[in-house]
Amino acid sequence: MVEDLLDELSRANFFSKIDLRSGYWQIRMRAEDISKIAFRTHHGHFEFKVMPFGLTNAPATFQALMNSMFAEFLHKFVLVFFDDILIYSATMSDHCLHLQLVLSLLRSHKLYARRNKCFFGLTQIDYLGHTISANGVSTDTSKIEAMQQWPVHKSLKALRGFLGLTGYYRRFIKHYGSISKPLTQLLKKDSFVWSTEAEVAFNDLKQALCQAPVLALPDFSKTFYLESGASSRGVGAVLSQDGRPVVFLSKALGPKHSDLSIYEREYITILLAVTKWRHYSEGQPFVIKTNHEALKHLLD
Repeated sequence: MVEDLLDELSRANFFSKIDLRSGYWQIRMRAEDISKIAFRTHHGHFEFKVMPFGLTNAPATFQALMNSMFAEFLHKFVLVFFDDILIYSATMSDHCLHLQLVLSLLRSHKLYARRNKCFFGLTQIDYLGHTISANGVSTDTSKIEAMQQWPVHKSLKALRGFLGLTGYYRRFIKHYGSISKPLTQLLKKDSFVWSTEAEVAFNDLKQALCQAPVLALPDFSKTFYLESGASSRGVGAVLSQDGRPVVFLSKALGPKHSDLSIYEREYITILLAVTKWRHYSEGQPFVIKTNHEALKHLLD
């Protein structure tokens, strides 16, 4: 989970990124399995001696290799997402040492990186569609620029692509579920009819992404604050520390829950947030902020 990886970066100030060259092709196939992935072309038959793309277990095999290889460093100063390796440190002296350990390990396993996609010793870096710095994590500016130029949807396939990209950044958008509800309704079978309401939701979602805040990286030594809100259209919550948002959560309400009282909708919001963010709140006290007196004794 990308969100869980980013949570490891608290208190990091220096970053380096290493991108392996054709990662899957750096893994040799077992000799007895080579014949199983033979393929035919107009030049004749060929067999892969290295692991090809497209095999069902290829991603899991490659990630297992990276996890086992970096097991000693993971969650200390290294993050690995397939062939993208991120090294993070609090000081430059530590960072140089961490880089030396990682590069030595790659050399010993004969894994090679693409030099033009590697970056070393930066205070701000792009990783997995996010821009990371000591100040926090924000959306990738190149993705947001593409979002600003996204044309109006004329097909269901284009709408799915738009919602897929915006959904990747939904943790940055307050009330994402409520804003996108007119668009997600169009995904139902035989329901795609572009309307004025969908046009407004489309533009509002683009605007919200362009104004997405820089989220703070969680510090598990500090207290988390959970604030919730509910309306007839949807529910939402924000987890914060020191007055800065760490992550947003929102969900559109269906007809069944829309008819509930405001107290019950607020109650559902808190339960949803506590369940979703239990890895933040469990193990230490946290504060729930609500403007409903009836919910004050919720945790009793």
